[in-house]
Amino acid sequence: MIQFKNYQEAAISELCEKSFKLWGQPKYRQNLIFESPTGSGKTLMMAEFLRRFCEELPNQLSFRTKKVSFIWISPNKLYQQSHLALKSFFGEKRTLQPIFFEDISDKKLYPNQVLFLNWESINKETNVYVRSDENDRSLYHILNNTRSYDHEIVVVIDEEHLFSNPRTAKKAEAVLQNINAKVEVRVSATPQSRGATVQVSRQEVIEEEMIKTGIVLNPMLGNYAEAQPQGKKSLDHYLIDAALDKRQEIASAYKKLGIDINPLLLIQLPNDTKEELTTDERNYISLVIDYLGAQHKISVQNGRLAIWLSNQKENLSDNDGKDDQKIRRKNSLVDVLLFKQAIAMGWDCPRAAVLLIFRDIKSTSFTIQTVGRILRMPEQKHYPDSLLNQGYVYTNLSRDIIQIVKDDMGFITFDKAVRKESYQPLDLKTHLDSSKIIRNRLRATYKRSLFAIAEQYWGMSITSLEQKSIFDINRDVLRKRIIEIDHQKIDIAVPENVYLTGEEQNEVVASKVRFARSFDELRRLFYNFCRKNIGSYAPIDSTPILELALFELFSRYLGMDDKMAMKIVLHNQEQFADLIAKSFSLYEKQQQEEASKRSRKIETQTWEVPKYRIYNDLYVEEKSNLHILEPYFSLQKASNPEKEFVRFLEQGENYIEWWYKNGDKGKEHLAIAYTNLRGELSLFYVDFIVKLKSGKIAIFDTKTPNSDPEAASKHNALVAYCEKESQRGAKLIGSVVLYLSQSGSPSFLYHKQTIEDTHLHYTKGWDDLSLHLPHL
Repeated sequence: MIQFKNYQEAAISELCEKSFKLWGQPKYRQNLIFESPTGSGKTLMMAEFLRRFCEELPNQLSFRTKKVSFIWISPNKLYQQSHLALKSFFGEKRTLQPIFFEDISDKKLYPNQVLFLNWESINKETNVYVRSDENDRSLYHILNNTRSYDHEIVVVIDEEHLFSNPRTAKKAEAVLQNINAKVEVRVSATPQSRGATVQVSRQEVIEEEMIKTGIVLNPMLGNYAEAQPQGKKSLDHYLIDAALDKRQEIASAYKKLGIDINPLLLIQLPNDTKEELTTDERNYISLVIDYLGAQHKISVQNGRLAIWLSNQKENLSDNDGKDDQKIRRKNSLVDVLLFKQAIAMGWDCPRAAVLLIFRDIKSTSFTIQTVGRILRMPEQKHYPDSLLNQGYVYTNLSRDIIQIVKDDMGFITFDKAVRKESYQPLDLKTHLDSSKIIRNRLRATYKRSLFAIAEQYWGMSITSLEQKSIFDINRDVLRKRIIEIDHQKIDIAVPENVYLTGEEQNEVVASKVRFARSFDELRRLFYNFCRKNIGSYAPIDSTPILELALFELFSRYLGMDDKMAMKIVLHNQEQFADLIAKSFSLYEKQQQEEASKRSRKIETQTWEVPKYRIYNDLYVEEKSNLHILEPYFSLQKASNPEKEFVRFLEQGENYIEWWYKNGDKGKEHLAIAYTNLRGELSLFYVDFIVKLKSGKIAIFDTKTPNSDPEAASKHNALVAYCEKESQRGAKLIGSVVLYLSQSGSPSFLYHKQTIEDTHLHYTKGWDDLSLHLPHL
């Protein structure tokens, strides 16, 4: 079963909510914009959204139309990839049926079918799919015929931004006007349309470790040039060497961590929309291939080079077919893929780590769409080595002529700081949180809570010590609670043979005929009862779990089938609503206990100051003589205590060998586990690691008095951490450092032992760090 990330679950729920709001409107062609970054799993989220929409639509009693078919429009060959992805997804769910145009039968779409279309196949009136013919099999005739069966169309426009440029906008508008869908879901990382919007931020995706933390453009090319002079090499050959060296560096880092992943270098040739290669292009490709073979022993013949061009495909598949299974495998032997723009969109190869782009001087735009192929994390998690959490792009365009889309400025980076060669390993331990977050939806284990509450509050049991069967005993228990279980009394009673004269003064006494509701009626009413009483849980996912739990309760304890269960629940709604509410309280308590246990799964790994670190435009370069990475970059919005502490450290050249400003999140930074005020195990990232000339290592976290309620807990955990590390032979001291600014003269206080609080009146017994640090 697929486990959705937090941001994915939230986006899917919001898509459902907003789509139903649009569905209830009398209008057509209503826009629903889904904006989500490359690598966030847009196709997967859309598949789950369509599934939930179809399952929930019949239960929306206020809607007249409760049947829907979908059209999924994608550019180029992306529609085939999307069809394959959804076919695999729905193979498990069996909710929707992905089809191609050739699969349409009876000249109509059936409910819950998803028709995948290539944009180029419908964007001209002369296209086979849209032009009228004597058999009435054009797309528009099929859609009109579909609507005559009283169900609507929803169209999904994948990579919507590509339909908005001046060259295609008019054609796209004409096609969509002819389709005339109830709702148009426009999907893109950079949408151009307006409407009801569901947005996933890039930071959310990074924090869930689905994509890399950033993209580095031409990383340390100047330093590389010093170590590897260009000599007589052309710039193209020189860039190939630099990109291959980076690929090998990444491969070594995976191997050091014991991870069987072979990183892939992508070499993209100058973009060209023409299918056929010109003579110059063929010669250029030959030069690149020859250089890879002669200088690096990378060739098609030895399996290390793959080629994906319109007229040449090599080493992509195990069976020499058209798919790309071989090259996408994590431990594939292919080191380099040579390609043109043909695979730029929608291609998913998580092991791709380095991108070398040879571009025409005419094409200077450089966006996240361009580098999306190297954004994904191969195992959907970040690593302690920051090298593996970045993507790397080399290009023959100079920095001053590259145009970066504004939204991407904080993601594509140029600035890099390198660890000084004088650094000696610290061999410190860092903590990683490997716990799983429980999402706001019921799980299959919920039924245990329902059964426990039924036994505790209603006195039901699973075993009998009497002669009577347990089913009979439990039925008697329900009757004593004034719960009606006689099916004759819970059918609908309708008066029979009543003659009215208009003179009746008193209640008419008449015989009654009892009618049973149809199974479909019961099912719909029962679903709505469950949904109404689902509480704070996500209704679309959780309602079916509640339904199944109630069915199993009746089967397990009362020996009754689903139909009888629905009748009894609907006839005794107040009692069962109370039972469900009590079961949720127990379930939430159990979930919290499980979460507490899971949160204790803290991994420990060796930590060193990173060999280098990438900084985006939120950081600014500043002068520093002692920072272990050079140059030193500080956060522009750093707190005043941090800025003052940096000044304090820079004045300690006589007793400080180096210092390092740690990051505030990410597995590559030093983190320490502590128990927070809620009693949960959590992590905090210390601010500074200081190597003293005495050989000791000092770890500090800067605060102001009483600024952080968790400060004492963090300090005590840091003291305990240092004591434990010292037992391994490390010479550590650690403390929360309190910044005081009195009479314009800043000072810093630290404490060697555990503390109770960091309020100013608790600082008796704290020492002045400026007096003690030189002697530690």
